Amino acid sequence: MKRLFNSASVGPDRCIFCKIVRGDLPSNKVYEDAHYLAFLDINPFSKGHTLVCPKEHGETIWDMKEDEIGGLFLAASKVSKAVVEATGAEGFRFVQNNGEAANQAVAHVHVHVIPVMMEHKGKTMNRLKLDEAEMQATASAIRTAMAP
Repeated sequence: MKRLFNSASVGPDRCIFCKIVRGDLPSNKVYEDAHYLAFLDINPFSKGHTLVCPKEHGETIWDMKEDEIGGLFLAASKVSKAVVEATGAEGFRFVQNNGEAANQAVAHVHVHVIPVMMEHKGKTMNRLKLDEAEMQATASAIRTAMAP
């Protein structure tokens, strides 16, 4: 099978998302189960922008089995409901990039859950820089919304 080019390609020992999964790097986690982890994007397109990734390293969706892909999107769906509730969003986007040509910046499979408001409709969204207190408060609100 053809491999997609990604200049950020590294093994699990150097992968930033694998380091987050192992707890070697801090993150604002909002969801975790045996196979998937969700945490806030540090450069979000909107407040509550969350990344959902498998705990097992793989660069693109092609590196996953069909049931793992299904599990990833099931986790992303659960997270999306909490993100929308916590942020008051009026919609959300799933974005899943594969390879550098598709704007994949971290070579570890992940799904972006991006909450959007009507004011974002048809517009390009720019990256935000939120302070740590706001990130922590947002993560807490999403975790609360995730609770059964």
